[in-house]
Amino acid sequence: MSQAYISVRDEYKPCGQTRFLLIAESPPASGGYFYFDKATGRDNLFRETMKALALFPENGRKMQKDFDKVPLLKEFQSRGFFVVDASYSPVDKIPKSRERKRIIIRDIPRLVNETMKLNPEKIIIIKKSIFEPARKALEQAGFSEKILNKAPLPFPSHGHQRTYRMRLRELVESTR
Repeated sequence: MSQAYISVRDEYKPCGQTRFLLIAESPPASGGYFYFDKATGRDNLFRETMKALALFPENGRKMQKDFDKVPLLKEFQSRGFFVVDASYSPVDKIPKSRERKRIIIRDIPRLVNETMKLNPEKIIIIKKSIFEPARKALEQAGFSEKILNKAPLPFPSHGHQRTYRMRLRELVESTR
């Protein structure tokens, strides 16, 4: 299944330079995914990222199930943004954090290789569970100066949506 996620994701790879590479944990076990064309109704990362970048209204309109994400994905792409996952094995429903961590660490070399190929201008790491292993590996690969956040960005669910939007917006605007 991981190749299916990567194939869909790569349709939205920025045509020129990747300005901002956002690193998330993994696709959700629910079957939704940031780069799938239609919303599942629980697309927290997608919805809150689009709100943070002012591509979707923060108040008012809701992102319902089957919402067509393609226009927003294309605008996201045109602005040089790209999201990759630390692992393409869904880990969010794995009950044991030790097993989740093992899978993430197993896939970190692939993440580093992808990052090297993309050579982004800036990197933002989302979620506490992947922050340290991803940051350390990327720093060892020479990306220290490109990592914008020195602490993890919270995943935008369970009451962290506003904090995520605010911090993502601040990180992006700090490069202007």
